[in-house]
Amino acid sequence: MKPATITAPRSPDRRRAILEAALQCFVRRGYAVTTIDDVLRGSGASVGSVYHHFGSKERIAAELYVEALRDYQHGFLAALEQARDAESGVRGMSVYHLGWVRDHADQARFLFQERPPEVEQAAAAELREMNRHFFRRVQDWLDVQVEAGAIRPLPRELFHVIVIGPCQELSRHWLAGRMRIDIKLAQRELGEAAWAALRRRSGP
Repeated sequence: MKPATITAPRSPDRRRAILEAALQCFVRRGYAVTTIDDVLRGSGASVGSVYHHFGSKERIAAELYVEALRDYQHGFLAALEQARDAESGVRGMSVYHLGWVRDHADQARFLFQERPPEVEQAAAAELREMNRHFFRRVQDWLDVQVEAGAIRPLPRELFHVIVIGPCQELSRHWLAGRMRIDIKLAQRELGEAAWAALRRRSGP
């Protein structure tokens, strides 16, 4: 009988293990305190494997940030495109945002952390393109609703503050354990508040 052989994890699996271990370290310990050795212990990867896939700690953090934001933006746009009308679209933004935070709590915690300059620089080019695409698509949707007379015309920045601002504030407190509100209740109430603030009313 031949002795059993141990199969090394495939490269994509190893890369995913490194990212997941790094995310746990960054969220629990903080980016600045986390070392490559911490990531090695959490992932079971070798030093060579970490540097082969990423090259540095800041590149790991940059990849995690880009990956989380890409997932959030992709789902946000998909929800917006499926909206039946302006009201369901506006309400759906609050529902989606809070639902994503609830279902991806560690990724959300990492996105909310302050990013060191080296991480910002490592992710800058990709984030710039992602955000350009994301905000253009959201603005296109808004323009259609404004032209249809369903939503009040507002600057994009103000629209973002009205719809996402309250969700962001609640998310930070909820993730930190300072608020134990039911997310479904928050989705409903913040969606209602956003629609009440944005819908175009008839009359003087």
